[in-house]
Amino acid sequence: MRFLKLAVVSFLVLFGLTTAIGLLFPSTVKVSRAVNISAPVDSVYKYLEDVKYWKLWMAGADTGTISFLSAKTAGKGTVATVGTGQVTIVNTTKDSILTEWKSQQGNIQQSAFIVLQSGSTTTVEWYFQQLIGWYPWERFGSLANDKLLGPVMEESFDKLKKVLEKPAAGFNQ
Repeated sequence: MRFLKLAVVSFLVLFGLTTAIGLLFPSTVKVSRAVNISAPVDSVYKYLEDVKYWKLWMAGADTGTISFLSAKTAGKGTVATVGTGQVTIVNTTKDSILTEWKSQQGNIQQSAFIVLQSGSTTTVEWYFQQLIGWYPWERFGSLANDKLLGPVMEESFDKLKKVLEKPAAGFNQ
């Protein structure tokens, strides 16, 4: 009986301590990457806004695993399954595309593409933002977001840059 009481008290103290430490972490986690592309802003925007083009550059979507759940493939209201998750284009403006990503487990992340032009270079920022609950495993698990999403976003941007910067047919360098 004494051992059981010690185990329960130890568990409660450990859980309380872990929760208190977890609450010191931010409740919102944002992973962001950016790239400069030597292409016109309207060409870049087309590849970001129209989900059917994502298979040409986005890691995870490049295996032909995009299926549309809406009649639209671009713009506000587009809903598609990309890989094992679902993405919805929530809103678009002339320089941003806001999306919502939902995993199979029901986790939701807000995401956006921000497009800015400076001379002949277009800068694209892509970020994922997730609200984290108070549970210790969510708070500590959020530490891995950058390590999980970052390399995939970088790989995707490398492909996007190659697709948009490839030389025109018949042009010799």
